[in-house]
Amino acid sequence: MDLLSRILKRILETNDGLKSGVHEARILELWEMAIGMPISKHARAVQIRGSILTVAVTQAVWRQELLGNKQMVLEKLNQKLKEELGDPKSGTAWITDIFFVGSAPSGNLTKAGKAFRKK
Repeated sequence: MDLLSRILKRILETNDGLKSGVHEARILELWEMAIGMPISKHARAVQIRGSILTVAVTQAVWRQELLGNKQMVLEKLNQKLKEELGDPKSGTAWITDIFFVGSAPSGNLTKAGKAFRKK
């Protein structure tokens, strides 16, 4: 009898749409690990469309700081994603661009994420 994990893995391998959704959810979860706790307190990944990540920030100054370090953020995030998820299907990078939105109060980052997911 197969373990549940093996069965789920087979299902994911045969269903590209489901696999894509699982990868998107995992990317949002890995944001904090990739970027680090101090920054993730002020910036939360809220949505993925294709290979573009939307990040909500608490203050305009954090948006500006992250924009200035966008390339470094992309590299760190893609490295973590490659470690966790392997090479992307496209062969380039999991995330090719980041769009920073703000400034949401820190308590509203969760609400911002829910608003983006409804679209």
